Formats: sequence, C-alpha cells, structure tokens
Amino acid sequence: MPRIVLVVEPGATPSSVTATLDIFNVANRFPGGDPCQVDVLSDAGGIVRLNDAVGVETKCLTQGLAGVDAVILPGFFATEIAGVLDQLQSTWRPVVAQLQALRGKPLVAASCYGTFVLAESGLLDGHRATTSWWFQGEFARRYPRVRLDADKALVDDGAVITAGAMTAHTELSMAVLRRLKGADLARSVGSIMLVGEGKSSQRPFMTVRQSFPDPLAQSAADWMAAQLARPFSADALAAACHSSYRNLHRRFSAAAGMSPQEYMQALRVERAKALLEGGRMSIEGIVAEIGYADVPSFRRLFSRLAGLSPAQYRRRFRRGE
Repeated sequence: MPRIVLVVEPGATPSSVTATLDIFNVANRFPGGDPCQVDVLSDAGGIVRLNDAVGVETKCLTQGLAGVDAVILPGFFATEIAGVLDQLQSTWRPVVAQLQALRGKPLVAASCYGTFVLAESGLLDGHRATTSWWFQGEFARRYPRVRLDADKALVDDGAVITAGAMTAHTELSMAVLRRLKGADLARSVGSIMLVGEGKSSQRPFMTVRQSFPDPLAQSAADWMAAQLARPFSADALAAACHSSYRNLHRRFSAAAGMSPQEYMQALRVERAKALLEGGRMSIEGIVAEIGYADVPSFRRLFSRLAGLSPAQYRRRFRRGE
C-alpha cells in the first residue's frame, strides 16, 4: 500500500489540503490494486487550524516519515516575502528539519510557498523547480542551487515535483497520483473530478507590481504608468523623479527586479491584457493606444511576457458580454 504524508501547519491553504485528500479519496474508490494511505501530519499533532473556519486532525510529524512513498507540502498564507521567511524560521522550521532527515528518498512535492519549505531543506538543490511567480526573484536569490523555471505551473523533475500558485496544487496532487499509481488511474480520477493536465504556464496570470517601499522606485512607477502612450525616455523619467538615471536605474532595478524600460514594457502588456479581456478593440488599435507603432514587434513582446499571443489571450480570457 503506497503511503503518502501530507504535512500541514497552522495557516496552510485549506484548498491545497482538501484537494489532496479528495483526489486520493476518489482514487481509492476505484477497484483493483492497493489503495493509497494518506496521513496528515504536523509538528505538534492534534487539530491544526488552517483558518477560522477550517481545522484538520493530524498525527505528530516526528512519528510518521519513516518508510513513506511521498511527502506533499501545501502552500500557506503570507502577504510579503518577509512573512514567508519568518514562517520558514518559525512555524515550518521543524518540518524543514524532518525533511533534511528523510531516508529512502521518497518522492517529495510542494506547491506555492511550500516550495520555499522544500528548498530550505536542500531537497531542491540541483533540481528543476517552479514557485509562486510573484516571489520568483526572492526564491532565485535565496536558493541559487535550484534550477528555477517560474514560468511553469508544474515541474516534474523525477525525485521532486513542484507547482506554482495555490490552485496548481490540484495538478501537483494529480502528478503524485500518476507517479505512484499510474496514468490510467490518474485519467480516471481526472474524469470524475473534471481535472486534467491543467495550466502549463503561469505567465498568462502574471501581473505587474505597482507598489514599492522605495519612494524613488514608486515615483518612477507612477510616472511610467501615466506615460504608457508615449515613447519611453530615460532622460524624461529621471527628470520627473529628480534623480540621475544611473541612480534611478540602480534603485528601481533593486526594487522591481527589472530595469525601468523593462517595467514600461510590462505595464504596456498589462494594459493590453485589460483591453483584450474587456472589449472589441482591434489589435492595431490596442497597440496604438499603449504607445507602440510596430504591431509585429508588440505581438512578439506580448507573447514573450504573457506566454500567449494577443489573439490566444483574448480567446482564453475575454469577459462575457
């Protein structure tokens, strides 16, 4: 009987926990073969509160990792990277220690901020992985030995499987089921639950950060947001922010993870997404509205940043009228 451990701590995302339990509960109802045993563990054991409305009964983590076939980590809630790092050093620190002591090399899997827990243990070193797209820069800086590909919604790299943001945990659990019990059973479960391969990329869902603690970076971001229809000018930006462009470039890149010109491109793609979702304006009209003169050039930029062509994006995300 394959044994799976789902590790939770206070604040773990309820949907990630219940998605795993539901998928394996459905899988165990199919006849033939050994069912999977799923144990929910935490550092302290007992009832773990996921939020004010949801709690889950757990067993003590220190008694449960020997001889497991797979360990799954859900995401947890945090609004800033500082909150993620604080929870790594407090709430999730015992879990990191238990992961570091794993024997037998079971399959390990994590989604969303759970990927930080897995990376903190060192088990992602040398492996391809993904993470929550909005903290990909911080992840890459903290874990340089991980071969990060945050464009991907799911990365299966043999001994480890990682998924991006919260709802990708469903695909993560399906990937673990596929690995342990085979593709046929995974397809059967997917047909019952109406889940399949899911999202291949996080890029269509990525948005542009527009709030920064550095006042100079914030001033630059605000100015660029108001100048979308005009050609980008480094000199005009620096003058508007009362700074040399060299200083502005350095501080903005540190705050935003990209240069001002790259940020301006990302803002234009973000505006184009909104126009594609909400109306019938032609691609040529959208390109003109956001300050581009060359339609083919913008199509290439949009496809690179959004992971879909403008036409594909409109078909997928256009709001009903």
